[in-house]
Amino acid sequence: MEYDRILTDILGRKEFLVVGKNVIRTDALDKALGKARYTADYIPRDTSILKVFRSSMAHARIRSIDTSAALMIPGVEAVFTGADITGNNQIGYALPDQPFLNYEKVHYIGDPIALIVARDEYAAAEAMESISVDYEPLPAYLDIDATLAENAVDIHEGGNIAVTTKIRKGDAVKGFKDAVVEVEDTYWSPYQDHMYIETEAAYAIPEGTNKVTVIANGQSPFLCREKVAHVLGWDMNQVRIIQALTGGAFGGKDDQGPLVTAYAAFAATKLGKPVAHIWNREESIAYSNKRFPARIKYRSGADRNGKVTAIEVDITLECGAYANRSPFWLWRQTAHAAGPYEVDNCSIDGRAVYTNKVYGGSFRGFGDLALHFAAEQQMDKLAYELDMDPIDFRLKNVLKVGSSTTCDQILDHSVGIQECLEAVRDASEWAKHREPVWNGTKVRGYGVGLAYHGISTSRSTPDWSAASLLMNQDGSINYRTGIVEIGQGSPFGHIKIVSEITGVPVNKISIELPDTDSTLNAKPTHGSRGLMLGGTAAAKAALKLRENMIACAAELFEIPAERIDVVDGKAFDKENKDTSIPIKELAEEMYLRGYEPGAYGYFKAPKRFFDAETGLGVNYSVYTYAATVAEVEVDTETGETRVTRVWPAMDCGKAIDPMIIEGQIEGAISQGMGFALMENMELNSRGQVINPNFTDYIVPSSLDTPEIEPCIIIEKPYKHGAFGAKGVGEPAIISIVPTIANAIYHATGKRFSTIPIRPWTMHKALKEDQQ
Repeated sequence: MEYDRILTDILGRKEFLVVGKNVIRTDALDKALGKARYTADYIPRDTSILKVFRSSMAHARIRSIDTSAALMIPGVEAVFTGADITGNNQIGYALPDQPFLNYEKVHYIGDPIALIVARDEYAAAEAMESISVDYEPLPAYLDIDATLAENAVDIHEGGNIAVTTKIRKGDAVKGFKDAVVEVEDTYWSPYQDHMYIETEAAYAIPEGTNKVTVIANGQSPFLCREKVAHVLGWDMNQVRIIQALTGGAFGGKDDQGPLVTAYAAFAATKLGKPVAHIWNREESIAYSNKRFPARIKYRSGADRNGKVTAIEVDITLECGAYANRSPFWLWRQTAHAAGPYEVDNCSIDGRAVYTNKVYGGSFRGFGDLALHFAAEQQMDKLAYELDMDPIDFRLKNVLKVGSSTTCDQILDHSVGIQECLEAVRDASEWAKHREPVWNGTKVRGYGVGLAYHGISTSRSTPDWSAASLLMNQDGSINYRTGIVEIGQGSPFGHIKIVSEITGVPVNKISIELPDTDSTLNAKPTHGSRGLMLGGTAAAKAALKLRENMIACAAELFEIPAERIDVVDGKAFDKENKDTSIPIKELAEEMYLRGYEPGAYGYFKAPKRFFDAETGLGVNYSVYTYAATVAEVEVDTETGETRVTRVWPAMDCGKAIDPMIIEGQIEGAISQGMGFALMENMELNSRGQVINPNFTDYIVPSSLDTPEIEPCIIIEKPYKHGAFGAKGVGEPAIISIVPTIANAIYHATGKRFSTIPIRPWTMHKALKEDQQ
């Protein structure tokens, strides 16, 4: 079935009634009034609290752990170590390298060693100071070169390289021989913290002796359930996860959600009483996973006609202490290495390397931000070497229908990068801004950056989603999905799809909290898959319910089902619209006449695959494309850089809700601007995070926000997405970072291969140039 054709082929309409319109979100009022409930809001007073005792050494063997003094402190109820685990002391995501509680060896400052349960924060804090660990120090490696040195000690069994990747497409050697210009550079992309307003939290309640319920924030209640069951050694149906509203996530709670949930569940089941576990800001910044740092060596060649002939890319990803999502992150970087361009000859190698620092993990722009930071600067450099306009040069190389990607995937439809680029070119009046503009000591310049991002899970892992609808006797609907509301609005997009198909108004459809005891597994809310896959599952459920509604109405009206439509709260005869019935009454008739009022939708993404030897194949179901033009202003006296205006465009397949897309793009621009110009995780010589707060870890405020021009939405429908929709959460952050770097070069003539480009970095570069 081609889901982009639902409107015409099944609903028989030419125009949308709900989809594509700006509709006020059904959760907006509660959030605006502070009535929305997050995890901490469910925790009763006087609930026992849990704190994690962590390693003070970056790399060491544990000789002994003494908790006796902590257990003597009034108010301390229990202290658990790895010795107390009766299930599985392993919580690694991709590789089994991450203990739930370390009792043999620690791998970074912050590695969990013990869980303290106490009546209050004071007792827990005193207990934290009372646990004694005898360590045998080991060499600590705080950068990738030290880890890869020939005589380096293994951080984990099997060596210091967690995983490798490669792609071989065409003949890179020949491609470089055909080139008349070559450019080469090494790029560095550092840690970034998610800095969500709501920190990690979980509240666990034992249900008898063989079940536990956990209310938590995260991005995948089913992954949380899986990890809790694994640690406890239980079956999945003994663990119930209720996903509360989540106050920001950006990928971080996809990784930390299962951990905090498992900590709380483990302690609650051991003690037989409810336990709450909430991280403070310092814990969240110091110990949660970050954006993976990456070093990318990039070589590009182009012929005299402006066609890129070859690329050679070498990626070294820094895992930190554990692999976590690195096999998927590294593969995404490898598979997207050429950027949104058709390059016939590609040679890419990647490796993910352990260090003794806080580990990396999921983050918005998953892998592709660092890759495009390199690839888009390379494209700019080639254009300047050929004395070509950067946009004209890109237009000669962008992917089109029929093009092949880095991994030789042929794109047969839904490719809108050319239209995105042409749209921002025209909107920004690019041709009028090809010379820097000076105003005293300040200079303004323009830059462009593109992005493409494969939607769905990485490494060709199977992907699916699911949803359910229950129509009540008054015609209202309860909607359930495992896709999580983390501020992005995907579940609201789902109910707009349901409303379009069933005719039930949006305000009559209630989005229930994900609950693993009553919700189908929709897989995680990541990879920009929440609307595309989750929405298609919702559409399948809605189509089944619609079929039952129409059958019931046809019986009532005694006419063929083909003549029935359901629109705006009523069912009617298309040939005689006076013959109608409100959906409120139709629902009652469905119950009376035996038509099923409930429906499930399950959608499996098209199969993907790649060759293990060459890396070639169909790596992602579809790609979302973005283009950005930005104007920056650099103060050459102080080195301060401001982003002043941004023109964004995105090919989102079909805009289910344009306002939500605008919000995603605008938020991504701010977050990307912070990464490019401000944010930096500072570690001391021991590998310890030393700026774990909003005071010292600088993020953009509203005062830093540039003027963002109206978002240009390009619609190239995807046939396996409901009404043609694709994911939108990540591409805008991928394109804005290299756009800023390219605009800085246009303004100042200075290239930066490392971010963030902070004022003192800029000031030093400008002064060195003067000397």
